[in-house]
Amino acid sequence: MHPRNDPQPGATPVAVRLWFAWAFGLLAITGLLLGRIVQFIDFSERAPFSILGIFMMLELAAVLFGVTTALQRKQVAHRFAVAIAFLPVPILAGLPPVLLDFPPQAANGWYLLTVPLGAVLTIGLVIGLLRPAARAYFSEP
Repeated sequence: MHPRNDPQPGATPVAVRLWFAWAFGLLAITGLLLGRIVQFIDFSERAPFSILGIFMMLELAAVLFGVTTALQRKQVAHRFAVAIAFLPVPILAGLPPVLLDFPPQAANGWYLLTVPLGAVLTIGLVIGLLRPAARAYFSEP
């Protein structure tokens, strides 16, 4: 392997560092909005759950498991990291307007701002995580 592509032991690639920042930011966003998520759920007999609540709990479980395994540099964490890298658009663009009851014009403006931002973040994270240095970081079986 070319010495330039061979990561030093303990060296964390930039893409992995950015992913950790996104993952911990995602945990912070989820924590801040958790009260609104719980209020959003309709606990009536006809709908004791919500699709949003299920999505958020799956997202929370995946991020917690992904971060835990990534800190241990497990190979399975690479797949979780790539999957979690696809969450910026739904989280940044979708959650705030729904949970904070944005008026339609404000929601449209929010989408116009955050969908491209989320797409750029997703593309950057996925491309970075698919590079050899990032793949090599997740080396533990």
